[in-house]
Amino acid sequence: MPKNPKQLTDKEYENLGKALERIVQKDYIDLALNKRKLMTIGFIKGLASGFGAFLGATIVVGALLWILSLFDSVPFINTIKDSLDKANSLR
Repeated sequence: MPKNPKQLTDKEYENLGKALERIVQKDYIDLALNKRKLMTIGFIKGLASGFGAFLGATIVVGALLWILSLFDSVPFINTIKDSLDKANSLR
């Protein structure tokens, strides 16, 4: 790589920006016209979003339960736990 790269002029920056804009517009139009590809991308995006939400909720609930397990008794949770234990013992 050269030590002093060539500095672009304002006109060259403008041409570069226009070229990038055309590339982005072409990709967007190609995607909008290809319904199958659009639906496939939407499906994969939905799967990833659902998996991420599931994984995040699992980690948060697990951490919350671990923190609660550090206490000997939690007033509201303890009553629910006792009623669940009582219901299980009746089976």
